[in-house]
Amino acid sequence: MIPVSTATELALRAAMSRLLDGKSERTDGGLTVVNLATEAGVSRATANRATGVLKTFREAVAEISRRRGVERTAQQADSEETSRYVKDLLAQHLQVRALLRASEQRRITRQGVRLRIID
Repeated sequence: MIPVSTATELALRAAMSRLLDGKSERTDGGLTVVNLATEAGVSRATANRATGVLKTFREAVAEISRRRGVERTAQQADSEETSRYVKDLLAQHLQVRALLRASEQRRITRQGVRLRIID
């Protein structure tokens, strides 16, 4: 395989930097080899010949994916904890309302008994 020129490697590394920083100029910013090649202004075949750059790019993408997975897991845990808290709070409110309703019903019943005695 014919190695890429120094200029091509520099263009790919600059493109990789832009993509990883989220500052793409020519693509949608997706972390793909196709976008890397497009950002660098080279063909996919040329990008695929730059094995060192591709290895670095794929490692960086894997690290970003891993971090996002950890963040997502933490967010899910927070979300689940919040959901449990809200469910518990709603259950407590329902219990209080049921107790208040029962208390009110007892009060009404007592008042009814008093009214009957007066009649």
